[in-house]
Amino acid sequence: ADYSDLHSLRAADWNVNSARNNLYFDNVACDYDSDDCDRPAHSEAVNSTAKNSVAFQPPRHQRGDIARSIFYMATRYDGTDDNTE
Repeated sequence: ADYSDLHSLRAADWNVNSARNNLYFDNVACDYDSDDCDRPAHSEAVNSTAKNSVAFQPPRHQRGDIARSIFYMATRYDGTDDNTE
C-alpha cells in the first residue's frame, strides 16, 4: 500500500520542529513587536521564520523544497489510485 514516501522527509532541528508542531506551512505576516505571532518562530530558528496560532512560515531558503515536497505528495497520493488515500 502506498501511504508514505521518503520524498516528504526533511532533516530538521528538533527544537524548531517542535515549535512548528502541527501548524500548516503558510506565509505569516507579523511585526517584530507583535503579540499574536513569533518572529523568528523559535529562538534557534533563522529570522525569516515566523509562526502564529494557525501557521508556520519556514526559512526562506527552504520554502521551495518544502513546496515541491507537498506538491509531490498531493499529486502522488491524491486518492484516485487504489491504496493512495
